[in-house]
Amino acid sequence: MANSHGVSKSASRVSRVLTTDFCPWANRFVYWLKEPIGWFVLATLISVMVGLYFSPVGWTLAASLSAIMLVGMLWPFIAVRTARCELRPEVDCVHEGDACRMLVSVRNRIPMPLWGLAVEGYLDCDREAASPTVGLACVPPLCISQFGLAVTPAMRGRYPIHTPTVACSFPFGIWTARRPLAETKTLTVWPKIYRIEGTCPMMGRALAEQGDGNRGGRSGDFVGVRGYRRGDSAKHINWVASAKVESLMVTERSGPQCVELDVMVDTTATQSREQLADRIRVAASVLVHLHQLGLPMRITIGNRPLRLIPGATGRRQILDALAMVPTDGTPDARLEYTPTGKNAAIVFTRDAQRGEVVRMIDPDGGMRRGDGRSGGGCRERALPMGESIGEQVRDFWTEVHDVDFAA
Repeated sequence: MANSHGVSKSASRVSRVLTTDFCPWANRFVYWLKEPIGWFVLATLISVMVGLYFSPVGWTLAASLSAIMLVGMLWPFIAVRTARCELRPEVDCVHEGDACRMLVSVRNRIPMPLWGLAVEGYLDCDREAASPTVGLACVPPLCISQFGLAVTPAMRGRYPIHTPTVACSFPFGIWTARRPLAETKTLTVWPKIYRIEGTCPMMGRALAEQGDGNRGGRSGDFVGVRGYRRGDSAKHINWVASAKVESLMVTERSGPQCVELDVMVDTTATQSREQLADRIRVAASVLVHLHQLGLPMRITIGNRPLRLIPGATGRRQILDALAMVPTDGTPDARLEYTPTGKNAAIVFTRDAQRGEVVRMIDPDGGMRRGDGRSGGGCRERALPMGESIGEQVRDFWTEVHDVDFAA
């Protein structure tokens, strides 16, 4: 064990040595070698030196290399400046992993075809990413061409994050010319939503259309009668009972109730993007599920409070807010939740030992145990990232109920 630990420490040192930039001041002098054109320039200079001091063959090589560089740089330069490109998604919003179509419009203003155009940087989370979003083989001359391409966004966010560009490196690929797109429309990628079975086992003191427990009110199931109180509506007077006791009596009814939930999503940075992405997906699935049940919630995402509007607008609010969480997290958004003694809470966060966890806090015992008694207190539900998140979220409430029953 000690030997393997020493080997891992040695490997980490070697990795640090190989990836450390010891001379950052020299980068501006050597970055031009990242493009193949830099090596062509270097080869041309060497050929000139050979022609001057050793053999006339060097001049022939220098002339050939210069011609290749001229064509390889002139054509991309002309192509990106004569083409007017527009890019827009066919729909404004889509979930992670769902395919959507990107519509590309290219206007070619010269009497010859344009080859090798590509749109870069639209669906990239990093500025350094170089994979093209759209690639076009050929654009006909003197016309406006429209193309459709199916793409599948893999990470939440509002795209483009950085300014997308039209790029061309045809015909030799030794130099890439880039220019910002003439017009771009945004695409919002929502977190992936998993189906949840069952209903939230929390109850409380707020009226709702469905839920556990009962509360007196003016609608719902008949419970009994009571004496008239000042302010009671005449519509609720029970005239039969009033005639029997010769005093005004009012019908008492009871309707379902549910808890007022404080829901918090920790958006602090983690070791990998995928850990935070899974946490956001679980939070989105649970929040949308609770919103569909009509539970009143006070939501905090990172340091941002969110007040929901009922209906489909509230669902969009939830997904838009979660989509705007940075892919690398927010560095100073650690949640410090203190139970108030009144409202229940669900906290999506990360624990140093258990990994991704969901804390369910109900000071008033709103979460029912399997034997019908109130549980109360704080419970944690660990979500192992190595297992299928979809299956864990599907049985989110059911598994909590079974664990409590077994306890």
